Amino acid sequence: MVMSSSPSFLRQRSVAALFFLVFFGFSLCYSFLAAAADDLEALFDQSDMPGDIEQLLLELQQLKQRKIPVNTATQEDLLLIPFLSLEDARSIIDYRNSKGLLTSEEQLAEAIDAETAQRVSPFLSFEPLVLEEPKKKAEIRGSWYSRYFSEIPERSGITTGKYGGENYKLYNRLSVVYGDVAVNGVMEKDVGEPDIDDFTSLSVAYNSSGILEQLIAGNYAVNIGQGLLFGQSRYFSKGVDPLGVKLTGRRLKPYASSTENGFMQGAATTFNLEPFKLTAFYSDNLVDASVEDGVVTTIRTSGYHRTESEIEHRDNVTERVAGVNLLYSLQSGGVSGTLGGTWARYHYGIPLEDAGGEKGWNDIGGVEADLLIGKVNLFAEAAVTGKEQNLSWISGVRFPLTEKIHTVLAVRDYHNIFFSPFAGAFAERADDAANEEGYYIGLEAEILENLQLGAYYDIFRFPELSSRYKLPSTGDESKIFLTWRQSPVLTAELLLQNQYKEEAKKLFGPTGLEYYTPVPFTSNRARLDLITRISKMLTLRTRGEVKFVKGEYHGYDDHTNGWLVYQQAALKKGSLAFTGRYTRFHTDNYDSAIYVYENDLPLVFTLKSYYGRGQAVFALLSIDIMENFDLSARFEKAWYVDRDVYSSGNDERDTNAPASYHLGCALKF
Repeated sequence: MVMSSSPSFLRQRSVAALFFLVFFGFSLCYSFLAAAADDLEALFDQSDMPGDIEQLLLELQQLKQRKIPVNTATQEDLLLIPFLSLEDARSIIDYRNSKGLLTSEEQLAEAIDAETAQRVSPFLSFEPLVLEEPKKKAEIRGSWYSRYFSEIPERSGITTGKYGGENYKLYNRLSVVYGDVAVNGVMEKDVGEPDIDDFTSLSVAYNSSGILEQLIAGNYAVNIGQGLLFGQSRYFSKGVDPLGVKLTGRRLKPYASSTENGFMQGAATTFNLEPFKLTAFYSDNLVDASVEDGVVTTIRTSGYHRTESEIEHRDNVTERVAGVNLLYSLQSGGVSGTLGGTWARYHYGIPLEDAGGEKGWNDIGGVEADLLIGKVNLFAEAAVTGKEQNLSWISGVRFPLTEKIHTVLAVRDYHNIFFSPFAGAFAERADDAANEEGYYIGLEAEILENLQLGAYYDIFRFPELSSRYKLPSTGDESKIFLTWRQSPVLTAELLLQNQYKEEAKKLFGPTGLEYYTPVPFTSNRARLDLITRISKMLTLRTRGEVKFVKGEYHGYDDHTNGWLVYQQAALKKGSLAFTGRYTRFHTDNYDSAIYVYENDLPLVFTLKSYYGRGQAVFALLSIDIMENFDLSARFEKAWYVDRDVYSSGNDERDTNAPASYHLGCALKF
């Protein structure tokens, strides 16, 4: 399928998009430098749908406990850190070879940019090389996290008995590492679920530098190429990181998240047969599914098992997968990287509607490339699925325009009936790598020593707008991030976003006949943060955000607006840390809802959606009881002035002021 080049698809639809292009050209003229956001929280806060953040937090925690030795690490070792690009990894190795060992973050900043060096240094060890290091006896290391969550008042599903469980959520996670072997176990129940072990996950992983490089038994995730076939652990969705198009990290990962979908259950292994690597995996899992007339219509991903209906659909369909991936490592002159191919088969116990509704095994396959030519990183994947060999592909290039500008260009073309149940592709909405085409450009630059820019522009097309409206639809999005470090005391962060996209809406004609039609929506958003570091102990964050949404219906326009402001204070002294926030918000409806990242307990990612009118507070307290044992607690409460009850259905709570509390402890040994 070829991307449409009609004038309606290519013309610019917004002042924000034009502003982006002008700013981009201005940046080229003055040779500014790429820079990333200040910290992880800034990244989490940049999108309405960040991705698999819990898995990212778990992996970062493990990297902190088992740092990568920067002076002996291979290119592949360095790429285990999510924030390092292929170019960064190569630059670190070249620096070692030409200038000697890296002994500090300052030297690392000479090899790569200072912002990236600051972000990745906690995961690197700068210890000097020891020629004959004595063999150390393997030690047992690990961690245990436990959390308890409850709501005030409880949901109607609990009070009426429609939910089989009680008003609390319980989470326990144990991780143990002994030498090259790691064991991860998770147990969780959600609010309203009757079983304390509603979800359990266990994985045992072996990692080494020998021929048997990796072996995993239990639950694991598979990530291959750019995620068109297998992308079960994509950290960030589109919109978070302007340069974050590529799928990064290990091909096989032990699964230790509490998300109850998006993983394999079985065994997987990687053999290092230099210059080849062979990865093979097999999974025999049970998934939640809705079945109609002997066909699976929907794979349920909520993970909730509270009502009779939800429990009835629990683990009711078998999912079997088997696959292999062969990767060739290329190193020739100034060219390095990998070329590979994948073949896999999957089967559901009941035919899957999205796979054509036919019984038997389904074959999927693809090829991939990830090459570094000088400082230019080329990456691509093409994949086919179905008996008609429906093709989806993505290709991109990441390169420095100058020493101080980094950019990425990408093109994607996903067939409208391409289907892989395990995909996690880069996309506007179709992370299953289906029914989407697009052109993307992103950049990061340092305009001045203390002024950083991140920006992207994406123009996309859906061959079919929806299952209700089969005709094509187009749209575009632009976003700009600016960070100004006025001084060590004051930092300002500005976000500007514009998006044009159509949605299939059900309307009624003059005779009362219902029909679906595309309704164009234009959304504009602006946000300003001021971060003030009063002292080493106290940091203040002040935010203001506005959002304007216009829907162009037949004969009239529908305008909805929203705003949000908050004041946050973070205090840390000795073993005590406290974060508190007060928020006020006012939106006309859900279309103008504003999403906000909120601090929570360790390994918990919380992104709130505020809509309506009201105010909210949260307070987070953590105490280091001893060197390796922490306690934490969080309380939140909101007050709405435009409603008498909160939520609806079985989740309805008989109050306009819902609250919750979260208690947790963490032990490291």
